[in-house]
Amino acid sequence: MMKKIVTLLALVTLVSGCVTQDIAPDPSILRIGISPNSKPIIFKSNGEVQGVEVDFADELGQALNRRVVLIEVPWEKQIDYLEQGKTDIIMSGMTITAPRSIRINFTSPYMQSGMSGLFRRDAYDPSGLLASTIINQNKRIGYVKNTTSEIFVMQRFPRSEKKSFSGADSAAKALKNEKIDMFIYDAPLIWWLSAVNESDLVAFPDVLNTEPLAWGIAKHNQILLDEVNLQIAHWEKNGTSQRIIQNWIPTLK
Repeated sequence: MMKKIVTLLALVTLVSGCVTQDIAPDPSILRIGISPNSKPIIFKSNGEVQGVEVDFADELGQALNRRVVLIEVPWEKQIDYLEQGKTDIIMSGMTITAPRSIRINFTSPYMQSGMSGLFRRDAYDPSGLLASTIINQNKRIGYVKNTTSEIFVMQRFPRSEKKSFSGADSAAKALKNEKIDMFIYDAPLIWWLSAVNESDLVAFPDVLNTEPLAWGIAKHNQILLDEVNLQIAHWEKNGTSQRIIQNWIPTLK
């Protein structure tokens, strides 16, 4: 099994979390760019990196016979690091979008996700996600800046009062404290937040749109792209993908 703790060998950081030491390209190493702030996709718990992406990284390293090195990268710098040759692949819950596809290649999707909503238990419609969203569409809506949730909220809720947050945990806290009325973000994390805040917050096992998640690879690295796509197809056939995803996100069918 791959060691899931980001060690000093794998990553030297400042307190801010920025990478301060480059790891040179090596055909025996797979340098994976991660932003571990999105439960249950990829996150840290007691210094250990866990989640869907880590389990896939473990499988990918074994399949390609390459030692996996997790390199923590600020989310907004992920594509920059890939283009600069500081990482080989982005595995961090990245959604396929047209602008991103101009800069990098995406693998075949490994999971279909989407946006979902989180609500206070005293401010939702028990009939479902759509009804709950409608009753809050003109109120205060939170999103995480520099993510597809920001784009979604700006496009779908033009009349709402919009509030940006640096992360999902701070948005959930604001929701509980009645600073916002609805939080829109990636469905897996919305479901996770509803589970750990069950007495205060509620979500539904539905999505408001469909967004494919995939891994990013530099434009010049066609060989790695082909190798990873072969593995994704293989995992779809033998049940590996379903096993990993269902372990972390049983709500996702």
